[in-house]
Amino acid sequence: MIEILPAPEYVAAFRISGTLHSADYDVLIPAIESKLEYNEHIGVLADMTDFDHMTAGALLRDLAYAMSKLGEYHRFKRAAVIADKRWIETTTKLAGKLFPNTEARLFHAGELEEAMRWVAGFRGDLINGGL
Repeated sequence: MIEILPAPEYVAAFRISGTLHSADYDVLIPAIESKLEYNEHIGVLADMTDFDHMTAGALLRDLAYAMSKLGEYHRFKRAAVIADKRWIETTTKLAGKLFPNTEARLFHAGELEEAMRWVAGFRGDLINGGL
């Protein structure tokens, strides 16, 4: 399941929980695209604290969307991932190496506010309580 979280207009923020299904991308993709429509650069935050796994269909949607954005990765300035599972930590570190134009950082459960400040901070105009 995907829940859109409140965030600055240039941050796409989500809580991903349980099993991620292909239909969940009907929420996720338009939310990211609307941020990209109005902002040259965005940050993405994913709270995956309660994420279990994804279906094969969700994986295919994820990969297809990722491929469609190949020429635009420079627009994704920061990615914050909140999780305590080792495999998500490893995946986040790998993504940081594969996409050098995007800073990726892992946060732990309970660090949503810190993660939001960090992911939004690439613009430099989020100072004390700008959320």
